[in-house]
Amino acid sequence: MVLNFNSIKVSLYDWATQNIPSGMPAIYLFNNAPRPTVDYITLYITSCVQVGWDYVQDPLDDTGIAEQVGDREFTLQIQAYGGDPFTVLNNLRTSLQKQTVLDNLRASGIVFCNWFPINDVTELIDSRFEQRGSLDIVFRMADVYTDEIGVINTVEVEEIYKDPQGNIVFDEIITIPEA
Repeated sequence: MVLNFNSIKVSLYDWATQNIPSGMPAIYLFNNAPRPTVDYITLYITSCVQVGWDYVQDPLDDTGIAEQVGDREFTLQIQAYGGDPFTVLNNLRTSLQKQTVLDNLRASGIVFCNWFPINDVTELIDSRFEQRGSLDIVFRMADVYTDEIGVINTVEVEEIYKDPQGNIVFDEIITIPEA
């Protein structure tokens, strides 16, 4: 399946909202978006990296269409604001060890790869500190796409045999496949 980051974002949003406290908002972070009141989490896809070189399958039929498959890795940055961000982020991280969660993500074409430490990123807002935590998680997915490389329908081969003096003794053109 060709990558569609909108559907990937929906799947990640669903995973996050199912594994945070009930009623806690989850939003995709955009710097110019308004902030909800605390407690909430933000999701942000910070990078997408191609892993290695894509595999190219030779055309399997006479259409000349080759399927190509490549691994992609992306980092999802999650920040929790307010209350107890470490518990919220720890529960999200722990949920990635549940087979049901992994199966649901895999059904969407997303595979958990690695997580990093939960960091305290508490910040001063006006005259008070706002509790914040941050967690980066690396996921993988496959980018499956096609390339129309065409096919060779006809090949013409010319055979020429000469005797020791250089005179042509056999000259034939072979067409494969014959018309």
